[in-house]
Amino acid sequence: MPSVTIDAGVLVAPPPYESETDADSYVKTLLEWSSLVKMPWMEVFMTLDSAMALEKDGLYPLYPRLKEFFSVNGIEHYSVNDVDRVVGILLNQCVPSFEEYFHVREVISEEFSAFPDVLSHSQGNALRCDLTRCMLLTAILRKYCRESIRSHALILQHAPSRVVSVRAVIDEVEHDRDDIDDLPVQPETFEGEVLICDDFRGLIECMDGAAILANSQDKMEVEAAIRIGLFVSRIERGGEPEWDTLPSFRIGKDFLDTIVTTCRAEKALPEKILRAIVESLEDLNQDDVHALRTGSGGGDPPQMRGKDRAMRRDIDPTHHLHYWSCEGGLVELANVSFPHDNFKITY
Repeated sequence: MPSVTIDAGVLVAPPPYESETDADSYVKTLLEWSSLVKMPWMEVFMTLDSAMALEKDGLYPLYPRLKEFFSVNGIEHYSVNDVDRVVGILLNQCVPSFEEYFHVREVISEEFSAFPDVLSHSQGNALRCDLTRCMLLTAILRKYCRESIRSHALILQHAPSRVVSVRAVIDEVEHDRDDIDDLPVQPETFEGEVLICDDFRGLIECMDGAAILANSQDKMEVEAAIRIGLFVSRIERGGEPEWDTLPSFRIGKDFLDTIVTTCRAEKALPEKILRAIVESLEDLNQDDVHALRTGSGGGDPPQMRGKDRAMRRDIDPTHHLHYWSCEGGLVELANVSFPHDNFKITY
């Protein structure tokens, strides 16, 4: 399942005398991140010490600073209480914590560096230490652990790029995992990368839709992978997509099973399958599409399910996407077929 960690610094209001644009952006972004908690296909975490780091830096509770921030910037279309409640939701409902979910407890290191330098935006030493620790643990997980962790993103208040390169001399990592025992330790230097973002578009760009599709355990995760693919495709084609206005579709009763079977067969298939699905939903590359007929002859009638027409899109020379083009333009994804002469579709 896709996952993300929200840095505690994201919750801190900018200094009171920021511009009105920055003030409005802070509130809108904070409300946007709080909506992630309600997305059933997304795991949202904060670090175990988020609230403690805020408190140590004199930034928690946030209400007094928020009240001054709203007053100085003349913000009237949002309520201080509403924003304070959102902060409470993020601090209290992002459970389990990042450390508990990934079974890592602590990393002790020296000579840590990050490029670009995202630590300079931290508004206190405790927040800076918490972010350093989280970035280093995330880089370790991304480099050594299972594929689904590799698209894990870190949400920051300011993300100047999509990737931060980190370096450190690691003394010790406390964990309960069985896949990160080959870390370089002192005096060797560990090098890794962390995906970062500061808005929803950036978060989706960090996600690997094909990897999510390949590791899907249920229809909800398949749907999330497809929606990520649609969103990214629209960005690549110069659009400004909105998550809530992406094309609707249905997932047939056998589609997940065929995804699991085919994705295990060939490493490159998930990306090809996701591309074919996106093209089918967006009516792209129509030369790769034709009716799925009742027989192998070009003159045989297409398979029908009432008013729904069976369609077949080429994924590669041996794999094909079978789907129903339903009344009103809705697409129902039915099967990924293999080999080439498999013309079956689930009704």
